[in-house]
Amino acid sequence: RAALARGDGDAAIAILEEAVAQFPKDAEAHYYLANAYASKAGRSGMFAAARYAPKAKGAWEQAVAISPKHLEARFSLVEFYAMAPGIMGGSTDKAFEQAKEVKAIDPILGHRAFGLIYTLEKKPELAKKEYTDAIREQPNSAKAHGYLGQHLANVEKNYSAAFAELETGLKLDPNYMPLYY
Repeated sequence: RAALARGDGDAAIAILEEAVAQFPKDAEAHYYLANAYASKAGRSGMFAAARYAPKAKGAWEQAVAISPKHLEARFSLVEFYAMAPGIMGGSTDKAFEQAKEVKAIDPILGHRAFGLIYTLEKKPELAKKEYTDAIREQPNSAKAHGYLGQHLANVEKNYSAAFAELETGLKLDPNYMPLYY
C-alpha cells in the first residue's frame, strides 16, 4: 500500500501479487492489487491500459466474491463498469447492478453510485435526484449533503448552492473531513 501511495505502481503490483498468492482469500489484498493495476493503467499509455484495466476489474470482482459487502471494491466496480468502454469490460448494466448492491449495504453511498452513473450518462437531472433523495432519506447525514455539494459544484457549477450544502454538512458533523476538501 505504501508503494501504491507513493505512485510506484510496479513495486505495488509485485508486492500485492505476492500477497494475493500467499493469501488468496484476503479481499483487501485483492482490492489493493486492483487499485495498483488501475493506477498502472491510468498512468500509462493505451496499451498498458488495455493490459491492466481488465486485471483491475478481475481483482475487484475477486474481492467482492470473497467479501460481498466490500463497499470500496463494489464502488470501484461501479466506476469501472460505468467508465470503461465495452471492449475493455465496461457495461452500464453491470454498473447499475453494482450500484444496487452498494445501495443495499449503504444507502447513501448507493445514491452516490447511481448519481455517478447518471452523471457519466449525461443525465444530470437523474444524478441530482439521487443526491436529493439521499438527503430526503437521511437529512442528518453530512455525507449526503457533501455528495450533493460535490454534484452542484462539479456538474452544475452552482457554487453558492454547493457551499450551502457543504456548510449544512459541516453543521451536522464538523468532524466529517471530506467536506473540508
